[in-house]
Amino acid sequence: MNKRLPLFYIVTAIFWFALYTYVPYISPYSEYLGADLRFIGLIVGSYGFTQMAIRFPLGILSDRLGRRKIFVLSGLFFTAVAGVVVFFVPHQFTMLLSRSLGGVAAASWVTFTILGSSYYPPDEVAKPVGYLNSANAAGRILAFLTGGLIAQWLGVPHAFLLGGLAGGLGLLAGFAIVEKRPDTAKEPPKLKDLLSLVGNKPLICASFLAILSQYISFATAFGFTPLFGAGLGASQFQLGMLGMAVAVPGLIISPLAGTVIPRKIGARNTIAFGFGISALGCVMFVFVGSIWQLYAVQIIASTGTALAYTLLMGLSIKNIPNESRATAMGFFQAVYGLGMFVGPFVTGWVGHSFGLGTAFVLTGAVGVIGVVAAFLFAQKNHL
Repeated sequence: MNKRLPLFYIVTAIFWFALYTYVPYISPYSEYLGADLRFIGLIVGSYGFTQMAIRFPLGILSDRLGRRKIFVLSGLFFTAVAGVVVFFVPHQFTMLLSRSLGGVAAASWVTFTILGSSYYPPDEVAKPVGYLNSANAAGRILAFLTGGLIAQWLGVPHAFLLGGLAGGLGLLAGFAIVEKRPDTAKEPPKLKDLLSLVGNKPLICASFLAILSQYISFATAFGFTPLFGAGLGASQFQLGMLGMAVAVPGLIISPLAGTVIPRKIGARNTIAFGFGISALGCVMFVFVGSIWQLYAVQIIASTGTALAYTLLMGLSIKNIPNESRATAMGFFQAVYGLGMFVGPFVTGWVGHSFGLGTAFVLTGAVGVIGVVAAFLFAQKNHL
């Protein structure tokens, strides 16, 4: 089975490529189509809302059936649909539909994670998470570069079309993925088993911190930073490169955040340091006056979120039995979907009323909360 690992990581990269070719243009293009900051916040946040609604039951169903691949393929299908709908019907409401479908697709990330972890021994759970996040980042880097070129040469709608076509290609390649299937389907999880997961304090603490991490990412990098860049006069290609400033830190940091860094400074310090860097980056947005300064600040903020998020994902299932890991991961990823929804929603409303600078400072305060919470949870041995 390990011989198929390269294919699995390639499909993972294609999956995220398909979802992110057009992400730098969501807020500027939505504004072009007539949406105000509040509706843009709803568009961006819908991506997290659908994940929040779907991921936990999807994890339960995956554990019950003992199947991961079918959900991976379903996710790839929805990436294709999410990309093409805006290309053929450009409207602010189809943007909302597209991001909602993108969230449905991204909900399958829980099964990508568990399928990837199944190729490794249980005591090496952080290793595949780091590798998966690297494939994630690699796909997004290529998406931002290629999408930026396509948007610059052919127009923003073609960046959406590129994502849809890539999703279709990933779906075809995904049929060759191999998974080890159990002989029989499992009984549905009992209520007491679900309650035991929900009462698992390390899982709850990791999930809470992940909410804060995703709040920061989707309020800034995947939400309003591109709109901020457009206001500075950035070209379509430069907005794509802004996405690169988000993805490159993840590519470099993710493998280290799951292995080397925690061994050197500890899980608590790794998470707290990540949130601290993110908070600093958010506040620095206020002082940005050029696209090059925006690149630098975005790299700082994204380094922090990559550092914290990767380790939190691994910690969320570290003490969970293998047969319940998809359910636990579904819970973890559903819960942090709250941050993906609330972050851009609140930022849109605050930005509409007080300006994006104020909204970014508020986002920095969320990073400070993450630092404090990491220390408090660690004192109680919940990290």
